[in-house]
Amino acid sequence: MKHARRLVLACAAGVLGLLQAHAQTAPTQTPYPTKPVRIIVPLGAGGASDVIARQLAQILGDKNGQPFVVDNRPGANTIIGTDACAKATPDGSTLCVVTGSSVSINPFLYRKLPYAPDKDFEPVAPLVRPDMIILASPKLPFHNMQEMVAYARGNPGKLAYGSFGNGSDTHMIMEWFKRQTRTDLLHVPFNGFGPMLQAFNSGAIQLMYLSVGNPGIVAQVKSGAMLGLAVLAPGRTPQLPEIPTLAETGTDPSKAFVWFGLMAPAHTPPEIVAKLNDQVSVAMQAPAMREQLNTMAMRTTNQTPAEFAAFLKQDREVWRGMVQQSGVALD
Repeated sequence: MKHARRLVLACAAGVLGLLQAHAQTAPTQTPYPTKPVRIIVPLGAGGASDVIARQLAQILGDKNGQPFVVDNRPGANTIIGTDACAKATPDGSTLCVVTGSSVSINPFLYRKLPYAPDKDFEPVAPLVRPDMIILASPKLPFHNMQEMVAYARGNPGKLAYGSFGNGSDTHMIMEWFKRQTRTDLLHVPFNGFGPMLQAFNSGAIQLMYLSVGNPGIVAQVKSGAMLGLAVLAPGRTPQLPEIPTLAETGTDPSKAFVWFGLMAPAHTPPEIVAKLNDQVSVAMQAPAMREQLNTMAMRTTNQTPAEFAAFLKQDREVWRGMVQQSGVALD
């Protein structure tokens, strides 16, 4: 009996020793975040990407007990802001909103970028795919896409469209559209939604291609202040169901579309990336965010970092073809 008792005690002591040794050698998870987090947005304030970034920053800040602050760095076809993110310390204190322009289009427009889209970032999570719309001034003598194309063919160079910069996804889609419809449209780049809208309202440009979710667009289309010609979306936009899709008008850029995603600098610890991915997935389903997304006609996709990385690889190949078909070359 005494022998059995000593055996039990010895076993218990051994198990306790193993547990203590494991506790001493097991890695401890670094808390995150321990300081404010900056979210770089490579586009101007007030646009669709900025609105979503600020809503996301608010939710993540409330969740983590640290402020998440949006830092707008527009310019050079998103290169300025994207490069600032690529060169930031990879500790999770800097994140960035990226677009197709940032990592899928620029590699095929510029011979040399200050960052490597496929090496300098850690994909965190996709954010949104906005429904896009081609808008026209209601003062012009056409009422739909077919009539606009006919007018443009009869008046080459008389219609000007705005984009968010040379080489931007908005520019590339419209240049592709020109080739498909055999029209001569003048391209005018802008550094943000505000300046483009001002030019449109003044008559300096007659067409815009932008997100349905930009402030005031739905209301102005419904009031007749803007003419909606077509939307680029998987289906008709719920906010403007009367506007046909680009595919319905006979032109469809296939898998090329505008999107926004969240990334971190390369070598950001994988546990931070995984935590952010989980939190972003939850944040995009939060009631306040869903209301915002529905108002702005934005669609979401839930992907792991690995799935998002696979999408990015595929997206670059899609845009490689689009750039070639558009004929645009910047340097």
